Amino acid sequence: MDLEMGQLVKSISGRDKGKLYLVIGFAGERVLLADGRSRKVSNPKKKNSKHLQPYRVVKDEIKERFRQGNLEDTVIRKLLAEADEKYHSPCLESSSSNGG
Repeated sequence: MDLEMGQLVKSISGRDKGKLYLVIGFAGERVLLADGRSRKVSNPKKKNSKHLQPYRVVKDEIKERFRQGNLEDTVIRKLLAEADEKYHSPCLESSSSNGG
């Protein structure tokens, strides 16, 4: 699955394993990630896409704000807090293999 701007992802390796991020861009082979706290829009984390678990959640608001040049860390924190409640579950890894 190709990643796209505004997509929700979870780190599956490294010291940030298990952490949720939003994709805010791309730099060559790396994906630029932000969480609005430790990794802000001004200093995104660069991570190899094979170390990420993508979710089928794309926040169009992120794409639009990035295009307009007003993407803020507060918006990212809010979206990730909502996503954390909804998608950050240990059973998510197996849900795709059993059809749903």
